[in-house]
Amino acid sequence: MTVAGNRNLIFRLGGIGFLLELADVVEVVSQITEALDPGRSDIGQGIVSALQFRQTWVPVVDPALKLDVFSAVKLKDKAAIILHGSEGNWALLVDQVEELSAVENFKPCEVPFLLKVAAMGFYSQIKLLHNEPMIVFDPECYYGSNAVSA
Repeated sequence: MTVAGNRNLIFRLGGIGFLLELADVVEVVSQITEALDPGRSDIGQGIVSALQFRQTWVPVVDPALKLDVFSAVKLKDKAAIILHGSEGNWALLVDQVEELSAVENFKPCEVPFLLKVAAMGFYSQIKLLHNEPMIVFDPECYYGSNAVSA
């Protein structure tokens, strides 16, 4: 039996693959447009909207803005990954959630120097899945007190 800690969730932003430890995930919400309130944004904190999730409003963060990634996917077609953080649940706006994959399927990969410089602290690890580079997504770089102080 595979437990949550032994799998990663694969998602995409602008065609780029990311992996996220499943232990950080509360739920994936595929239909978000009816539950969004863009009036509750705080761009200075990286919050682009709020999402109604289980009778409460959670902040929505779009990592494509910090990563400077262009996405052709319209908001109505995006998904939200609900994550549990130190300050409560929050939502990660993504283009597509693809699959779960066992940790053993990923191979370590050295981050090229120029990518380290370009990443500006938003990621520091890349792993290969079937020879495709996947950026290891660190939620603390995008939302919460650690992200604000960085």
